[in-house]
Amino acid sequence: MLNGLYTATSGMLMQQTRLDVISNNLSNVNTTGFKKEQAVFSVFRPNEERLPQTWIRNTLYNRSINSAVILDDIYTNHENGELKQTGNVFDLALVKENAFFSIDTPWGLRYTRSGDFTMNENGDLVTREGFPVMSNQAEGDPINIPDGTNISTDRQGNIYSDGVIISTLGISEFDDLSYLQKVGRNLFAAVDIEPTPAVNPQMYQGFLEDSNVNPISEMVRMIDASRGYEIYAKVVQTHDDILSASASKISSMG
Repeated sequence: MLNGLYTATSGMLMQQTRLDVISNNLSNVNTTGFKKEQAVFSVFRPNEERLPQTWIRNTLYNRSINSAVILDDIYTNHENGELKQTGNVFDLALVKENAFFSIDTPWGLRYTRSGDFTMNENGDLVTREGFPVMSNQAEGDPINIPDGTNISTDRQGNIYSDGVIISTLGISEFDDLSYLQKVGRNLFAAVDIEPTPAVNPQMYQGFLEDSNVNPISEMVRMIDASRGYEIYAKVVQTHDDILSASASKISSMG
């Protein structure tokens, strides 16, 4: 009896995790360069030491009540969002899917697809949080923008002041995006992988990349997860009622 209770409880936890992930996606539907997430689950079943008889272990009954749902990963979907034209000189968007702007933060080098940059009081190109946007120089210097000049860029990330190149954005690319970990503030950390200079990042000036969250699809998934949670909750309640009734009957017999 308790096995079924554990299975239903794991199902509730699964649906709750799905709801948390979907809610986070929906709350960032208007966040520039945001990449949606999806929870990935698998089924846990007892190993052969607990159920050595193969024919028992493989019966539908045992597969149903002697299993639980476990969270494998929260997967980040790195598909491109649509480009939105803003006309802002310091709004930059990358078309190449595995390319990222390099950002200097108090916690080390981080990467982002959010190109809504601005200038600080020193004339340095920074993120909205004030983190310096890095150049491609070996020493990783911030990018300083001369005041009162005409600023333009090209597809490779070169920055021009009155037609003269003054710097090149530090744009990195990764062979395997699964090694990038979200760390908040729309930033990624590279875990156990080294970036390489992006080749033809296809950068557009005066554009921003929208979030790749489809609000309609997310709402459908949220409804599905909510209904699933309610069903599992009813199963848990039924198990609890049966256990209570059994305990009362046994105590009355004593």
